[in-house]
Amino acid sequence: MKTIECANKQEKIIHMYKDSYRILVEEEDLSPRNETINRVLSELVSTLSKPMKQSEADEILCDEGIKQIRKDMLQKLSLAECLMEEYYAQTFRDKVQSIHDFGSFIYWDNYVELIKTEMEELKRINWDVNSFAFVGTGPLPLSPLLLKQEMGAEMTCLDLDVQAHEHGRRFIQDLDRDGTSDYILKDGALHDYKGLDLVWIASLVPNKEEIVRRVFETNPEALVAIRSVDGIHQLLYEPVDATKFQTVSCEEAGRTVADSFIINSTVFYTYKQ
Repeated sequence: MKTIECANKQEKIIHMYKDSYRILVEEEDLSPRNETINRVLSELVSTLSKPMKQSEADEILCDEGIKQIRKDMLQKLSLAECLMEEYYAQTFRDKVQSIHDFGSFIYWDNYVELIKTEMEELKRINWDVNSFAFVGTGPLPLSPLLLKQEMGAEMTCLDLDVQAHEHGRRFIQDLDRDGTSDYILKDGALHDYKGLDLVWIASLVPNKEEIVRRVFETNPEALVAIRSVDGIHQLLYEPVDATKFQTVSCEEAGRTVADSFIINSTVFYTYKQ
């Protein structure tokens, strides 16, 4: 039987999500330069990062009011995140001598912990990585830089946005001490992944199915890692569901489990013969 405390918590989240959506619709500037956006999104992420049972999250996700606005809300949250990364890319430009100089980024600790869980899962899968690609690197390439630091592997970064490519490529060039990294302006669905051991796909990349298909067309021996979400964090990102990949033969090889601190989970796929 649901407690009054649980019901109140669910109602609070539903109300906050709807109110946040209304504000994001009304505001023209969704970047960190807008203090209203900073406040609203910080409060929303903080609230959704508190521990919650799956059954409680499912009830919220099934709320009719939430279902009506969620798709549009995810688009606005995606735009806000892109603008946030662009803002911090400009802030950090010419100010980093090592990856640790990004430590003041508001989600730095979350990135570090996420990479830690991914490395543990890679070890469990027992997958050797000498080279990898990261699709959807964005203007602030923290994930690929942290992955390279952990694995010591050759790195290829892909992004199809001109401005994101310009910012990201500069950081990669500044921090790539051994010259084994590349940053390419290209749609990941058009790249040739031959010779790569692992391909990472960022959570905000929209054409995941096309990219996964292209990976296995050009390199069926590769492992694909896709950033996803579980539970209540589906109010922030769209989860990955390989059963919806109509044109891709793949099977799950492993996955990480997110917690209240780490928003994203990661699902690993191999080619299904």
